[in-house]
Amino acid sequence: MKFLWFTLLLVACAGANAQSVFIPENGNYKYELKDIAQEFHNQNITYITLDQTRLSKVLVYKLDSKRNEYQIKNWYQYDWFLMQDWFLFDVESFVKSQSRSTFNDAKRKQYSAFAFDHKKFFHTKTVPAMKEWGGLTHPPVKKLDLPLERYDSQFAPIDYSKISSPFFSPDLQVEIDGASQSELTFGNIVQPLADNDAYQKKKLLIQNARESILISSLVFVCDKSGREIADLLIKKHLEGVDVHVMTDKFINKTLANLDCIRLMRAAGIDVVLTKDFFKHKKNAIYHTKTLITDFSEAIAGGQNMVDADNLSRGTDFMNRDVDLYMKGPMVHDVSRQFIENWEYQSTLNKKIVPLTHYKEIIEKKIALEKSLGLRGKDFYGKILGDTKTRMNGVCRFIKQAPYEDRHTIGKAYLKILENVQKHLVITDPAKSDSYVSKRSDSALINRFDNYEMFNELHTSVQNLAKKGLSLDYITTNINMAGNEHVAMMNERIRNQLRDNKKLRADWSYLQINLANNFFGKPHYENLMKDWMPFENVHIWTHMSFMHSKIFYFDRVLASVGSYNFHHNSTDHAYESTAICLDENLNRELDKILVTDMANSIPLIFSSSTSAKK
Repeated sequence: MKFLWFTLLLVACAGANAQSVFIPENGNYKYELKDIAQEFHNQNITYITLDQTRLSKVLVYKLDSKRNEYQIKNWYQYDWFLMQDWFLFDVESFVKSQSRSTFNDAKRKQYSAFAFDHKKFFHTKTVPAMKEWGGLTHPPVKKLDLPLERYDSQFAPIDYSKISSPFFSPDLQVEIDGASQSELTFGNIVQPLADNDAYQKKKLLIQNARESILISSLVFVCDKSGREIADLLIKKHLEGVDVHVMTDKFINKTLANLDCIRLMRAAGIDVVLTKDFFKHKKNAIYHTKTLITDFSEAIAGGQNMVDADNLSRGTDFMNRDVDLYMKGPMVHDVSRQFIENWEYQSTLNKKIVPLTHYKEIIEKKIALEKSLGLRGKDFYGKILGDTKTRMNGVCRFIKQAPYEDRHTIGKAYLKILENVQKHLVITDPAKSDSYVSKRSDSALINRFDNYEMFNELHTSVQNLAKKGLSLDYITTNINMAGNEHVAMMNERIRNQLRDNKKLRADWSYLQINLANNFFGKPHYENLMKDWMPFENVHIWTHMSFMHSKIFYFDRVLASVGSYNFHHNSTDHAYESTAICLDENLNRELDKILVTDMANSIPLIFSSSTSAKK
């Protein structure tokens, strides 16, 4: 903290344009890669070896003794993702070194011996590590070379033709229909898209669009990727494709993210800035993120139009996120939610022209699909009773809108959670919420917010934990608790150092620390209070900002969308999610989630920790 205040004082006294040193780069840089490799050898760490091709370069490092991490000189000049490959990691050797049978058990055993700083929320590692590993004691795992059950016993192979599950019950699915105002559709093709893969797919769909493009996002930042999408949309508009864009007015204006919006509007594209933030419980952000092209293909999930999502490689200290590509009848449900939200905005702003012609087209397509047996409860018995069809693209898309029922997704989740039998996986950006019984329990900034559905969901998941059900909770670590702001500030620092504006870089670095501390404190306090007491709950804090929003029920039913386990999503915002029974989707999600846990720091530590409390 003294360092942070010193930085602030330095910037205030010297002026933003003055030149000085970049304080985080201070230190004694006396170690070379060969010295670090020797230290691994000295500690009998045989599962990490140096890529010998790196020895030809003169690279020097300093040691952060508190975290036992080596940092390269001129840290911001390097590609941290590529640096992560400079040391090689043998997973099998690591597992044997901890005398465990799986990687995750071995990792939890190792971290359970480390002290934990209860004020700064990081482990004091007794083994050396590299800063680019993001708090891990090993290089990030970018490829799964072993069977999934060698990483985590919960992910042993499943024969979906032989399992029984309540989620195959037509009666349960009809209950979810009523709770969520949605219905199952059949024969969808669905594929999870992680990080930059989603962005590349979005560009491809836009480029191939021939008639229409409907796209929405919480923000539309005019950074490298946002500008590229804006230029593509303008190009398609000029080619005669009908383009419609919807994004949140309050957030974009607050963050001054209007440049690309102005460009698209100047080109003649219809862009709606939603204007009902204060109309519904005073926190109605447009948080749903969807892309629909030609009413035939769609992508929906958690990713916004911002570099932190679009350019992420998963372990590069940007956002770790997952979208869902879909083709099939569910696309028309995604289309309908966009059109209905657009139509509602037209009632608030007479300049917005309703998409009435599109609404008529979609309703006709949905009616045809019902007549063909591609959707609706009349076919649940047939589809869910057949082992060949029940796990083959059986999906529903749930729209949640504050002007209608702001709890549709939560109501569906409550029905589903009542029927989870063995294992639940949740990915969630930050656990800044806990049960709120009275307004004074919440943070001052949230004092007049609503927590009705959040409280119900929190209680439901807590009850599962109390019953002994296995829960993997994958969230964010303290270095990335400041959300996308950290990735954006990292890029800003890189540019400021390039332009020799070191004091400005000091100020940006200070903002990262302030954001991490502000968001990180309640995040960790709630994790340790609400979830650590259960031995059957494993908390994983990812090295990047965990931005994906996945609920994975018994590895049978999967939900991928924009819906955070946070009261803003559960009780206020425009949201959407796809919930699917699909074998291929599950096998891909298994890989994604196992990789996420492999690249996470387990929240477990020595019970006799000597760190500050």
